[in-house]
Amino acid sequence: VRHLAELSTRTNVALRILPFVAGVPLGLSTGPFVILEFGSDSKGHPVEPPVVYVEGFTGDLYLERQGDVQRYRRAQEGLERCALDVQDSRNLLRQVAKEYSA
Repeated sequence: VRHLAELSTRTNVALRILPFVAGVPLGLSTGPFVILEFGSDSKGHPVEPPVVYVEGFTGDLYLERQGDVQRYRRAQEGLERCALDVQDSRNLLRQVAKEYSA
């Protein structure tokens, strides 16, 4: 836990915790997912359209339809609204590390 707190100080890491008190903000559990984006060309257009990667028990799923991607973006935004900010998340990690090291 202490290591995660230290990693969160890096400029390329944004670690945010969704506390238990937030409950299930979306009304149901989405499970883990990643929205893959592939950068933009010189005109600012995406090189490839975004894809949602969903890891499942029976196999992985790649969602490419724009409606699916938008639904997962909204889910991500909802989770981010309920999550602690970066500094509060780091503080919580350090507090938990301290409690368990004693």
